[in-house]
Amino acid sequence: MLKNMNKDISNQILNEIETDRVLAFKNDPVAFNAVKKYVLAVAYKHGVVRPGEEHIGNVNFALNLAGSAIHPNGVARSDAELGQSLRALAYAVQLVESGFKEMSEMEKLEVEKEEVINKAE
Repeated sequence: MLKNMNKDISNQILNEIETDRVLAFKNDPVAFNAVKKYVLAVAYKHGVVRPGEEHIGNVNFALNLAGSAIHPNGVARSDAELGQSLRALAYAVQLVESGFKEMSEMEKLEVEKEEVINKAE
């Protein structure tokens, strides 16, 4: 059982073995931050210009949406549709960030064993 039951959904979706593995993962800051960085990079790091590297602008999610909207053979999108897609991306990033934050706050609650009273004594 885990602390922060109102916020922590792990008790609803993980069994005890999975919980132990997730706790081990979250307690390894190098692995935790590397996975978080990798997952989030798909959303907001692609297409960022880096020194000494070739820039591939159409990898960036936002520019790719807009680029295909203005390309003659692309997908026609209105400004409102582009805005909705960007808003959806922002929500997705927030949700992933929230998941990692919740995972980082997980703690295993020690279950206290009740003392059994032998009435025959």
